[in-house]
Amino acid sequence: MLQTIEDLSIGVWVRESPSIFAYTLVLSLHAIGLAIVLGLNALIALRLLGVAPAIPLSALRSFYGTIWFGFAINAISGGMLFIASATNMGTMSVFWIKMAAVATGMILSLRLKSKFLDDPTATAGGAVPAGARSMAKWSLAVWFFALIAGRMTGYPELITRWFGI
Repeated sequence: MLQTIEDLSIGVWVRESPSIFAYTLVLSLHAIGLAIVLGLNALIALRLLGVAPAIPLSALRSFYGTIWFGFAINAISGGMLFIASATNMGTMSVFWIKMAAVATGMILSLRLKSKFLDDPTATAGGAVPAGARSMAKWSLAVWFFALIAGRMTGYPELITRWFGI
């Protein structure tokens, strides 16, 4: 099945085309999407941890449209990168660990929003709500882990040597 996915014309184009609009552009878009999603989630978490207390917590809600835009960029470009190398990525443990971390990061992001940022009583007076600090720390850790795991997909031989997976 993975070979069939990899043999799709979009996968062949991304993987084999000499055009800058193939692999280079798709990978660059993936990095841009990552910067948007991870960067804005880090800003939200850091604000909840007490950085930049002058920024009202309610203002952080406006980041979520951009987070979803970045996530869409990542989903599309990541899907294209996966298709181009499905037989490799589909069997790589660290890839699936990365995907689990990204899913966990997005769930934490949505929980932070719904539980703390969307509730006017939770953000009244600008005080960081109880429980937000702990969830913000977890969010930072999970996104950092997703970033490292994603980067390690480019070095499967190191993962095998270091961790045996």
